[in-house]
Amino acid sequence: MADQEDEEVFEIVDFTSASEWEVFISRLEEILLSWQLSLKDKEEVVTSFVDLNGDWKSSSEDISFAGHPFILTHHWIEQSTIANDASKVDLSTEKKGCQVFATLMENRHDFPFNCLPLAKYYGLSDFVVIAPAGNEMLTSEDRINLLLSSITIAVGNIQSRAPVFIQLHSKSQQLYQGTFECKNLRTDFQMVHLKRIPPTCKYLSGLIELFKDKIGSTPVDPVDLSVCWTYSLSDVRNGGWEKWPQPPPDFESMGGVVGNATLGQLGFGAIKDPVKEIRVSAVWTGLNEDVVVDSEVYSDLDPVQAPMWIARLVLNEQVPSLLIKSLCSFLDLCRSSESIEQLLGKNYTVLQSPDSPEYERALGALTKERKGYGLLSSNRLPFGSKKAQTGGPIPETMMVNLLNYLFPDAEGDVESQTHPYPEQFQTDCSASIDSTWKEFFSAFKTSPVDSLVWRLATAAVYTMTHLNGIEGVAHLWHEIVLELRFRWEHGYTIPGLETGGMPDLNYCRLYQKLQMLNCCINHKKVGNSAPPAEATDEDEFYDAEESLESMEATPQKVLHSVWNQPQGRKERTKMKLLRSGETLYEPVTQALLPMTEDMVEEQSEMMEQLGDNAEGSELRARILSASLLSDMEAFKAANPGAEMEDFVRWHSPRDWIEEEVLTSDGCKMEGRLSGRMQAPCNLWQEMWRAAKPIVAWRQKRLFDDTKEAEKILHSFSALRPAQIATLLLPAVMHASIHRLLEELRPNIQLPDAVSNCRAAIAKIVQIARHSPLDLQQYEDLLPVLQKIEVRLSQFNSLRRRIIDYGDWEGIDEFVTRLLIDGNVSLAGGSHSPAGRALLKAMGSLNKKDTSSGLPSPVKKEFVLRAMAHRPGNGSTCSCQKLFCSVDEDSVRLAGAWTQDTLFY
Repeated sequence: MADQEDEEVFEIVDFTSASEWEVFISRLEEILLSWQLSLKDKEEVVTSFVDLNGDWKSSSEDISFAGHPFILTHHWIEQSTIANDASKVDLSTEKKGCQVFATLMENRHDFPFNCLPLAKYYGLSDFVVIAPAGNEMLTSEDRINLLLSSITIAVGNIQSRAPVFIQLHSKSQQLYQGTFECKNLRTDFQMVHLKRIPPTCKYLSGLIELFKDKIGSTPVDPVDLSVCWTYSLSDVRNGGWEKWPQPPPDFESMGGVVGNATLGQLGFGAIKDPVKEIRVSAVWTGLNEDVVVDSEVYSDLDPVQAPMWIARLVLNEQVPSLLIKSLCSFLDLCRSSESIEQLLGKNYTVLQSPDSPEYERALGALTKERKGYGLLSSNRLPFGSKKAQTGGPIPETMMVNLLNYLFPDAEGDVESQTHPYPEQFQTDCSASIDSTWKEFFSAFKTSPVDSLVWRLATAAVYTMTHLNGIEGVAHLWHEIVLELRFRWEHGYTIPGLETGGMPDLNYCRLYQKLQMLNCCINHKKVGNSAPPAEATDEDEFYDAEESLESMEATPQKVLHSVWNQPQGRKERTKMKLLRSGETLYEPVTQALLPMTEDMVEEQSEMMEQLGDNAEGSELRARILSASLLSDMEAFKAANPGAEMEDFVRWHSPRDWIEEEVLTSDGCKMEGRLSGRMQAPCNLWQEMWRAAKPIVAWRQKRLFDDTKEAEKILHSFSALRPAQIATLLLPAVMHASIHRLLEELRPNIQLPDAVSNCRAAIAKIVQIARHSPLDLQQYEDLLPVLQKIEVRLSQFNSLRRRIIDYGDWEGIDEFVTRLLIDGNVSLAGGSHSPAGRALLKAMGSLNKKDTSSGLPSPVKKEFVLRAMAHRPGNGSTCSCQKLFCSVDEDSVRLAGAWTQDTLFY
């Protein structure tokens, strides 16, 4: 019996526990309340005008229902945007009511272009979307209805001020259903997307009939209409080359080589057109069904007479550009590891050695009588490698052009030069750039504009991009080093450098080394010339004196012995020698030792290694005083019989102290050496005693021009292409931003391009002074430069498209606004200046509608709205809205149907 009783016990189900459906509704209400979307015990303030093209915000939460994950997203327009836009147009009026119903009936934002799909369909500025997470899709009608009923309960419980939608089918289809409740009214948002267009949806007459059928048999107020017909100008460029985004190269002037005419400029522009199409929309708002007819046989809608046109710009994404492509390939060059010998072959690079017989024969060919003295490829000897047999990676004629571009004095005088250097170099930017940018270039550590290093940088980029890449750069540098050696050995000055005498440490190291090589050439030329003419007493004349006393006071010319004749006098001074009373002459001294930045660093490291002890300090002082000893010897040679006091008075006047001394004859000025000069074991005293009277040109040279020149040329010949590119990289970046600013003309007012240029310049200034060079920092700069280049290419392309059909005073402003905002409203439609140009462009298209002379619209959009009593005559009058979009191969219908839930 006990066993039978146990079998009769059954499981007890607790129906008081929450089900999955109830948990989902509770979680949904919780999230909506956290977003402050509840209007319970509150009154909503209605803003009648909301610009849907403003700044959209969103917030998301995860939610699940019956084991299926969903994402709940709240979309809304930033309130500051609403306030700003409303204050501009003075259309914002606040009142109590329902914001959703107000926006459904508002026709001032019927056709927004830069907003979310639901905002476009219904004009909503605040809504919530539930979408399946991941790749799941809602396709089952039962699941859709269950989810929609759950949302309706949650929205009704908290009295949400924002409608809630669910996303159906694939996300790309943008298909939604939703619901909204306000007091006794409920709005159902329904949508249909068809691939085949029903005939009733192509014209207003059929849509009005469909709209009224959906509302029902209740009386309907006259239907308010808004229409937008959109035309595409994607085929405007079917004309000549002047409508291209940038002009094509002139092959005839280039001798068949593309890019030959633009060696002085880096490439610029988009490789493909950055502008995909221009869309022109003819808009009618506030129409009434009683006064407008649009059917298959007749239409009152003429786009040319539309009161409002809206021009929209559609851009291509990820547009490649010439400048960035060149910079990327140049940065790849900086990472290469091949040497010039590996790239060109040993037989080619053997000419780098001055001791080789091939080098002597090559120089023999160079010294033949010809115009100019630059190194030309036509004088090359045959080489053993395959590349040498064809003249190297760069064609012979192109190499001649490159060398003449870098060394234009090889072509002869200035009048016959194709690319002469400017008489005065601009250290910041050229005259072609707006002067407001000059202050930003003041801190650049590269090279003057259009100098030799500048041209070498642009030529290297051009060679890397168009002339066999890294092998072409190796070939070009090989020829440049031979040209530099030829100029050094024959005493020809290197052009394209500032003639300051000393290397300028404010420029990059390559520029400093070339300046140093010029110093060596000039020093060598001076050393081979005759000694400078000396100042003597032969040209001294004295006026005849009337009295004997004045004749006795006249200084007499001092006669020196044969072995103590003065030499190396530069010019007379107003001072006299203290012992003999002779005139003190300024001597001809050796020039100051020119030093580049790396030489200064080497010297500093050497001085630090000497230590801080007394022996190291003395040795450091003797090394630094080599020029002082030279000046003492030259001073003694120019002023025989001079004392150290005379030298100090001329060389270091602050160490000669004059004091007023009272004597028997009265007060007079007497001088003495400073305390540091009288100190025991003073270095100046020791050096003066050791100095011999030797004229400057007979002294041991302080600056060994041969040693320094050979050191520079040897270092140049040993450079790998990657090291060459690294030396040129600061100048390449300088030339790049300079090229962009040439395109950023004063009439182009693009704030994003201007701000990006300033940021790029600041970054280049920072990384150009960074040692050692960091390639990653230069790579990080490329996206900024690409934004600038693409933006300017967009402006140029858009302007070229429009200017052929109309040129008016405000065309640049129109293009700028179109680029910044993406759309421009043209009041007056085709009768405005921009409208006339766009109308002419549309008239030039091939496919035309015979009735209007314009092409067929690519899209037709209609908005129908009315107030009606639904579901019965006793119901509250509520808003009804239908949005219809007809494309070339599909139609979308989005309806908002409101009905009274209390009075049927």
